[in-house]
Amino acid sequence: MITIKEKADFKVLLADPLFFSLQGEGATIGRPSVFIRLMGCSVGCVWCDTKYSWSGPPVEEKTIAEILDFCEEHEGAQVVVTGGEPLESPQFPVLIEALHDVGLRVEVETAGHIPPSESVLKRVDQWNVSPKLESAQISEEKQPRTLDWLRRAKEPYLKFVVHRADELNEVEAVLEKYGLSDFMRNRVIISPGGKTREQMEHRLFALAEVSMKRGFRFTPRLHVMLWGDKRGV
Repeated sequence: MITIKEKADFKVLLADPLFFSLQGEGATIGRPSVFIRLMGCSVGCVWCDTKYSWSGPPVEEKTIAEILDFCEEHEGAQVVVTGGEPLESPQFPVLIEALHDVGLRVEVETAGHIPPSESVLKRVDQWNVSPKLESAQISEEKQPRTLDWLRRAKEPYLKFVVHRADELNEVEAVLEKYGLSDFMRNRVIISPGGKTREQMEHRLFALAEVSMKRGFRFTPRLHVMLWGDKRGV
């Protein structure tokens, strides 16, 4: 059991300094958010736009108290815990508990290959889970073994980064693979890949149309459209 004082002094390793921005993709796109980008990821997507988060050294360390102070400065913002792969961080459970205890709304971005503990599951308000398609070129061991835990999550969404319209057939196969063919289709989010606005723009209309026909939700990646390949936004 960690005491209140120990929790306040608990240090979290960050791949980016804490930053305040708009949620760039997914169900809460455009929502003012504090972003906490944790260090570490072993998934290894070839098109990853945060490869600097995979290994150290961290950009900075912040105590839980400092993180909560930053969140307080941005009243009304939700908190997005991301990475890297946040569930690989040993600081993740303590951070989630602290954010929940002060009443902050918390989203977690994850690849889904590490199931969350039950204590973490009940403290996170929204899960944005991104199983990887073949274009990511990751090893099979980094694919989720199960996504059954999504059925116990408060606000679960599946999010797929897609580069070609025909990859939506692969999305359907992923849903079937994990027994999620009955997962609400408006909770399956398609986002176009690309690190810059120019790379992403030409995919928007084609992917929007096929997503709509299948009943999937489609969101552009707002942060890429506004700021391009820039960190801390």
